[in-house]
Amino acid sequence: MNEFFFSALSFGLASGIKPGPLGVIVIQQTLSRGLPAGVRASLAPLITDGPIIIAALWLLSKFKSIDLLAAAMSLVGGMYLLWLAAKMFRVREISLSEKLRSQGSLATAVKVNLLNPGPYLFWFTVGGSYIIRGTAFESAVFVITAIGTLIASKVAVAVLASRFLPTLESPGYLLTMKFLAVVMLGFGLLSIVKAAELGFPGAYDF
Repeated sequence: MNEFFFSALSFGLASGIKPGPLGVIVIQQTLSRGLPAGVRASLAPLITDGPIIIAALWLLSKFKSIDLLAAAMSLVGGMYLLWLAAKMFRVREISLSEKLRSQGSLATAVKVNLLNPGPYLFWFTVGGSYIIRGTAFESAVFVITAIGTLIASKVAVAVLASRFLPTLESPGYLLTMKFLAVVMLGFGLLSIVKAAELGFPGAYDF
């Protein structure tokens, strides 16, 4: 179960502090309407991710060979995590001011998150692969931990934004992103190895 908990913890934390559409909305709502509005925007995954997970599981149930499907999803998910880690490594500076000015004040966090491909890519690939290859308890732990950590991270971003916006553009925040990129890289490689084990059972028996 530790693999499911710690991987979900890392995924949720990385997604939570990584600047993206939802993060911009959280900051914008915090600065324009106060911390409570930013916290409410942080709760968007509670509304958006549930239907996405259900859709992913419905699609997965249509496949007869769960092992081969899990292998394929683990491979795609692992490659997605490697791409995400590389993208995070390439970040040289974080500037949110321009994004905040361009973001419409009437945009809602739920709408933005539903239109964001990130949750779909995650739950239909690496997230879905963890769910279908775990026990009911392990899958529940993974989903609850991932969404809970994501929301907690967004709330922390809202608190930071309410106190001092420059913190979100500081070297420390950037260094944290780099560290999480290394974690994402590790889980990406782990996911690819798991895909090989599922796709070629017995290949690692010596």
